[in-house]
Amino acid sequence: MGNVFKYALISLAALLTLLMVTPFLIPVDSIRQTVEEKASEATGLEVKIGAMSLTLLPTPGLSLSNVTVHDVPGGVARAVIASGTLSVATAPLLEKQVELQAISFNDIDLRISEHATGSRVHVVHIDNVTGSVRLTADQLDMPNWQVQLYHGTVIMNARLAPLNGDKRTLKADLTAEGVQIHPLLMAASGKGNLTGTLSSKLVMTTDGDTVPAMRHNLTVDGPVKLANGAISGMGLEGPAVALVHGKLAGGPVLYDVMQFQLKVRGYNRWLNSIVLQSSHLNATGHVHIAANQKLDGEIQTSGTAGLSGATLLVSGTTDTPRLYPAPSSLIGGTIGSTIAGPVGAAVGSKIGSAAGNAVEGIGNTVKGLFGK
Repeated sequence: MGNVFKYALISLAALLTLLMVTPFLIPVDSIRQTVEEKASEATGLEVKIGAMSLTLLPTPGLSLSNVTVHDVPGGVARAVIASGTLSVATAPLLEKQVELQAISFNDIDLRISEHATGSRVHVVHIDNVTGSVRLTADQLDMPNWQVQLYHGTVIMNARLAPLNGDKRTLKADLTAEGVQIHPLLMAASGKGNLTGTLSSKLVMTTDGDTVPAMRHNLTVDGPVKLANGAISGMGLEGPAVALVHGKLAGGPVLYDVMQFQLKVRGYNRWLNSIVLQSSHLNATGHVHIAANQKLDGEIQTSGTAGLSGATLLVSGTTDTPRLYPAPSSLIGGTIGSTIAGPVGAAVGSKIGSAAGNAVEGIGNTVKGLFGK
């Protein structure tokens, strides 16, 4: 009996030794190449891994470092991942499925080109990404991915299918909570004229056989909300100046809540059902942002002390928004002084100032969120 126990211990020790030594005997370079090929095939992007190590205990897994993602082979890296780990579930392998559990990527830099030529690149930093992947013969599922960035969290559930055809369809639900918009905008565009806390619940779909095709076919729908922030840096332009007796100084506009329904169709974007609320003013409206960044929309504003509303028209581009009074709003300031003397001018100026502050805020929100 003692010999049996002794041989059992020896066998167990030999097995553990084999498990620890095996990763060093497996050609990691060939595994790395296979992982790169499979990741590139599934995503439609070129994936390169700088270094990789293999573990078998407590579960089979990989440790990765210096992972880069390119939209074209040999092109500029659009994402750089400093390090990451993932483990492989063994049971699904019996069903010819691959399930990656406990995926974690740290210190990710997303590189966003400002122009099509890539002449200027902005870097958005992501602290950590966790999730899991289930890969079958014809689809890729990514349930409950959590992205930590700029003091907030984005939760994503996505599916990419089919994997065996030329044209892929991506469907994803995105929920953001607590993201600080100012550092995000500074990183993504170099412009930080908007502060506040971002929350949203968006549904995204797209399809195509290439990344440009999927970008062209992109659709996004859902509510976006900004809370407890400020907007600064823009005054009224053109004929709207007459409505407020001169160009605004461009001081910050404080707001309690700013929300809208986002609609994206390819490169066209709509901000529908806009609502801006603060203790001093309210505004509602809608804005369309065309593929060439031109703006078209209308903003209805109202101030305090029972002042009536003013309607302003939105034009220009996301970089240079222009705000004009609608004909029905040209009743204050200059025209008001003609109709009712000093009283009309004073009331018209107050209405115009309230309108100017509200539209300044919404205009800068458009510029901050969607400007180049």
